[in-house]
Amino acid sequence: MSETALTKPGAGLTLGRLVGRLPTLRLAAAAVAIGSMLLIWEVMSIYYRPWVPDIRATLVAMGSELASPSFWEAFFITLGRVLAAFAAASVVGAVVGLVIGLSERAEAFCQPLLALALAVPDPVYIIFAILAFGTGELAGFIALTVAVVPFIANIVRSNVHARDRSLDQMAQIYHLPRSVRLVAVLIPQLVPALLTAMRFSFALSWKLVVVVEAIGQPDGIGSAIFHSFRQLRMREVAAIAIIFIIVMQLLERGVLGRIEKRLLRWRQ
Repeated sequence: MSETALTKPGAGLTLGRLVGRLPTLRLAAAAVAIGSMLLIWEVMSIYYRPWVPDIRATLVAMGSELASPSFWEAFFITLGRVLAAFAAASVVGAVVGLVIGLSERAEAFCQPLLALALAVPDPVYIIFAILAFGTGELAGFIALTVAVVPFIANIVRSNVHARDRSLDQMAQIYHLPRSVRLVAVLIPQLVPALLTAMRFSFALSWKLVVVVEAIGQPDGIGSAIFHSFRQLRMREVAAIAIIFIIVMQLLERGVLGRIEKRLLRWRQ
């Protein structure tokens, strides 16, 4: 495209119109995606009935679950486990990532262990934790924390390596104490990485909590899903899963998304 075409008044006007229509285009794309998913679901419910329940039956089952006290009891039990695993994995993973990223000796020692931990499938942690600690709360908590920590540590470690080294040199020139360097120089650079790690930790935690509950817990959303599956009540399986996924997405995008926007407001 020539420069004259770019400098024409109509070109800027067209670009402005396209930018103004972006929210509408995004809504249209989301509507098409949701419509396509519902269409595929409806077709599968016809050809794979009763294993795939139809949309109307699932909506009715969702309404019944939302009005059931037992569902909310299981939901809050699961939510407590998710928040506990999320907090523990975020703190431990961030600390481990900082230590590995700042110390060459620690990285030389932990790098093979970190690579191995990242390669191990998450259900393996759950199975070994249940074998070692039984089916109580401790086994699930340890399995979830150990499964999520390597991912958080790897994200933080990578961003510690990618930090602005000139700021470290400036801190050395002014002989700033290590605590000041950590709080005033390093941590602000790692805020985007820490927020990314938190969102990843939350997303992985609630998925793994459901698996832990389905395998070895007598209560919670995962246990409710597995109990309905054993009785071949596929409508309830789909209803419980959909409600839980929607609520977790709202928490992730609503709560964590607002925290992220507030802490990264300076970028705007």
